[in-house]
Amino acid sequence: MKRLLWRLSGIAVVVAVAVAIAVAMRGQDWSQALDFATGEHVPQIALAALVNLAGLVLGMLAWRALVNGAGEPIPLREAANIHFAGMLVKYLPGRLWTLLVNMRMGADVGVGAGRMAGVYVLNIGVMVTTGMLVGLIAAPAALGDRGWWVLLAALPALVLLARPTLVNKGMGLVLRVFRRPASPLVYSGRSIRGSLVYQTIAWLVSGHHLWLLAVAAGADPGRSYLLCVGLFGLALVIGSLVVIVPDGLGVREGILVAALTLVLPLPMAGAVAVTSRAVATLGEVGAALAVYAWAARARRKRTRTADQNEPEAVSASSAA
Repeated sequence: MKRLLWRLSGIAVVVAVAVAIAVAMRGQDWSQALDFATGEHVPQIALAALVNLAGLVLGMLAWRALVNGAGEPIPLREAANIHFAGMLVKYLPGRLWTLLVNMRMGADVGVGAGRMAGVYVLNIGVMVTTGMLVGLIAAPAALGDRGWWVLLAALPALVLLARPTLVNKGMGLVLRVFRRPASPLVYSGRSIRGSLVYQTIAWLVSGHHLWLLAVAAGADPGRSYLLCVGLFGLALVIGSLVVIVPDGLGVREGILVAALTLVLPLPMAGAVAVTSRAVATLGEVGAALAVYAWAARARRKRTRTADQNEPEAVSASSAA
């Protein structure tokens, strides 16, 4: 009964995520995006989708670096399954769904709840600070003299890259302030640096998908390059910080449209922003489904192997 109830709860979460994504996509203005996604632009949109997918994979590797830096490493397949499943539930209202999914799935591969919670918090910090760091490329054009705050927000990434041990010292200080026992988790400097590097490259790669879409919409390749490459991470991070909307819906698009009008007419800027949202969402869903199928197949293979080995073990025991 416990197993049945747990399986039903999992199905309920999957249905809720599907409904949330459908509602989010339905709330977009698709008129200009559908006109943009004509036959002549399909190859560029497909290439942009592949580039964005590469960025998602790099983001997963950044998350895995943190997980493996605090304990026994987990296989790539299981890490990808946990990461992309947690990524999908971000469309549900509230901020803790990803943490809950990560903790539950982490338990299945021997990763404790405390380790998952620490990685969840650290990963948010890595994503925000590296997103701002990459955003420095676009800040002068997109924000002008007001872009100085992006540099301040990016400084923690540079500091941790130079002194990654500050993470452990900071965690210890927080625990002492709240009079909690010291955490047994210690993150290696290599894992912190690796996560920062992976995530920075992930933002840069993902920004190229926005540039490809902007060029397909008519933007000058040279003039729009730095703006688009740095803008995507900046817009995504700022949108994610607006906690009242799931995954920054509307906020991210507003930032993208406002900045893209520097290189595109307003209608085409809107079309590129909405197409970028569609490409990103479909990439996340596709990656999650593909990795889930990969992990499920491996589990079935292990189960068959165990079932085949069990009679042999019983026979050997009887003979003995």
